[in-house]
Amino acid sequence: MLRRIDRLILRVPGLESAVRYYRDVLGMTLIRHDAHLASFRLGDGPAELILHDDPDQPADAVYFLVDSVRDLYARRDELKLKFTSPPAQIARGYRATVKDPFGNMLLLLDHTTATGSSAVEDAKPAGSLFAGIEPRVAVKKEALIAAYEKIGRTADDLPYTPHFESLYSGYAAAHPDPKPTRAEVWRHLLNLRKGSKLPKLGEARSVPPEISPEAREQLKQMLGADIGKRDRLPYTKRFDELVDLFNKSQPRSISPHLVWRLVATLAK
Repeated sequence: MLRRIDRLILRVPGLESAVRYYRDVLGMTLIRHDAHLASFRLGDGPAELILHDDPDQPADAVYFLVDSVRDLYARRDELKLKFTSPPAQIARGYRATVKDPFGNMLLLLDHTTATGSSAVEDAKPAGSLFAGIEPRVAVKKEALIAAYEKIGRTADDLPYTPHFESLYSGYAAAHPDPKPTRAEVWRHLLNLRKGSKLPKLGEARSVPPEISPEAREQLKQMLGADIGKRDRLPYTKRFDELVDLFNKSQPRSISPHLVWRLVATLAK
């Protein structure tokens, strides 16, 4: 059933230094390299090691190649396989996740529609803001749009509020295991917004706090290169660290939501 390991995925703090290490020190063959992802050939076979530096993506994952994900899904009762969702199409075949009796998630894929391309399947939805590695949990558009309409607050007004927690709880309940994380739900929202699928709810209701010009410049410096990709920040370790660091420099602590609102104004 499991033919071989197709790929290993690892997150690294710095992609360029990791590429130099795996290529120059460990002697691995680099077969793809872009801004946030690098792929190496594992040994003499077709398996790959994929490095990435995206804090929004899983820290590690192992994908197993099978003959046909759809065939296994069709015979799931006979084989006693617990799929977390039906197979989803990717660039060269199909993928799905199976939960074993011990709670482990087995990531399966096949190459049943392969055309000879060596590209890494990312299975991202059209217009996705987060390209590179296929999503762990598929978006349920209707459920998320309904939850968003029920909350009635624009996306920029949601991170780190009770309103987001209500939206998250309802949306996560619509998923089988594995449940989406808060970071994944946030990305799902933004992808829908980018595709003009979310209803217009007007301006954010919360107002960024008044801080000194010096504090604004300090926050800007703390953001560094992340100022151009603010939408990636909520519900990441990077943002938690940013909030802690910024508040240590201020006379009074500011909530994560209001720090987010400040970041949003700086990034415009």
